[in-house]
Amino acid sequence: MISKTWNYYQKNSWKLGVFILSIFLLYFINQKIELKQNSVETYGKIYEKKRIVSGFRVPPIFKYKFWFMYEEQKHLGETTEILEGENNIGKVFKVRVLMNKPENYEILFDQEYIEKYIVDKNGNQKTLYFKKN
Repeated sequence: MISKTWNYYQKNSWKLGVFILSIFLLYFINQKIELKQNSVETYGKIYEKKRIVSGFRVPPIFKYKFWFMYEEQKHLGETTEILEGENNIGKVFKVRVLMNKPENYEILFDQEYIEKYIVDKNGNQKTLYFKKN
């Protein structure tokens, strides 16, 4: 009895692997679609960069930590990417945040922004963001 079960498992275990992989893939795709449809955009600033992969044949991969503001609260985020340039600390990029779930976010490295601070007559500081050429 055990040998029949073991033989069946050996012959069909790849199906279980494909099933589990499909579930993870569908979850990931659903997260991306939800983030694109139900998100707001804000800006995030990189405050830490750490090399996690480097090799002779592959480009270096870095883990970036950044902070962003959502609903007047500061949130921390991290992502793993390959970015051009040596020093990316202090650079500002757009962050897409899922509404009412700031733990679901995506930083968009396609365009860098510059911060400008303005103080109005009442002494309130506002931050404006402009695309960097």
